[in-house]
Amino acid sequence: MKTLLKVLVATLLVLLAALLAILANATVELTKGGVYSKVYLPIVVGEIKWNAAGSVQASEPAISGLQGPVIVKNALTLQLTAWCQDKRITQELTLAAANVQLDCQGRQYHYQLAGSPLSINAEIATPAAVAVISDLEGNIAFFEHWARSSGVTDANGDWQFGNGQLIVLGDAVDRGRQVYDLLWRLYQLAQQAQQQGGQLLLLHGNHEQYVMRGLVDRVETEHFWAIEQLMPYEQSFAVNTVLGGWLRQQPIIARMGNYLFTHGGISPQVLASGLTVTQLNERYHTTLKQTNEQVTEADYALFYGSKGLSQFRALLAESNDGVSGGDWQEAHLQQVLAHFNVNALVIGHTPVAKPTALYDGRLMAVEAEQTSSALMISDGEAKFTDVGMVKTRFSEQQPQYRAFQLLSPADWRALTANKQHLNDLNQAKSFFNRDRTADGS
Repeated sequence: MKTLLKVLVATLLVLLAALLAILANATVELTKGGVYSKVYLPIVVGEIKWNAAGSVQASEPAISGLQGPVIVKNALTLQLTAWCQDKRITQELTLAAANVQLDCQGRQYHYQLAGSPLSINAEIATPAAVAVISDLEGNIAFFEHWARSSGVTDANGDWQFGNGQLIVLGDAVDRGRQVYDLLWRLYQLAQQAQQQGGQLLLLHGNHEQYVMRGLVDRVETEHFWAIEQLMPYEQSFAVNTVLGGWLRQQPIIARMGNYLFTHGGISPQVLASGLTVTQLNERYHTTLKQTNEQVTEADYALFYGSKGLSQFRALLAESNDGVSGGDWQEAHLQQVLAHFNVNALVIGHTPVAKPTALYDGRLMAVEAEQTSSALMISDGEAKFTDVGMVKTRFSEQQPQYRAFQLLSPADWRALTANKQHLNDLNQAKSFFNRDRTADGS
């Protein structure tokens, strides 16, 4: 027994020595603002990239710019909270507050609050003009340039599209660092649009669904850390927040004149439901009030699954499970257009080499990871125009690297996931993986 104990102790000491040797030569990667991103662990044949973002840790954080704000509606007041550089900002506002001002690092931020929920109309028979953009992922710089170049906003950034319709075709969130900047911008423009008889719709893509239901592993590291200092990330999109409430008003499918819009596409399964645009949106909005466990299999298939409105990709794929014979995409597309009584379907989600019209203009694919094109529809005619700026996906431009510090508690904590975060994340993954294995989309 003593011999066995000695062997176990010796083995543990060897493993501990090996671990300390690895960590003594490890490299820590932090964001520009000092948030742990990765720990590079050297091994015999290379290195292991340990994802440290789930630890929700920072080393001397100094975030550039404002993250947030999150404004929560309580019974008697509005509670505002945001993160500025290395501290939390809070304000208490009256329920009737129409304007909010924040100061952060010498810059003033202004927000206009709608006095009542904005009106949403997902079906307009004869829109004057429609501007379409998709998969912004917090890229506010591209959005601002695109909006000005497309005539949606003027030189001051104000709405000048009159009674036109701006369709953001999903995935405005995740991956980028300026998600809240973009969402507040869209919210402001939606108010201006309504005042002029126009409208801004943010159709739900799979990433809007992710953040509302707690699947937060696609959130950019520094942005995630900052919001987590205020509250759990998914709670920042709760129904009692200004942006969360507005987001839950938005449709998952829309029809503007002879054009049908949705993030992913219309699968044979969705088509077989026989539901109209109005019926699909009403049924979808019911699920937004339900927990993950309460969403039925039928509703999951329509709205959240791999063949649901936010996830379906096969219209741009070479083959499709369950459909055989000939060019099934074109035949299916014709059935979709006939059912919804439109001339064309407009989708995002699945990247193409460049935004393009397929099947003689009956399918418009508008998502490309690097594109300078914009889709504009005027008097029922659709065309792609060049806006002179390429949309790119966010990447950290100024990461910090340093040696792992064995005596730093923060460095050690960076190797462990936040337990509550990990538990919530695993529950969300279970929901979104009901009918498939996650593909990282």
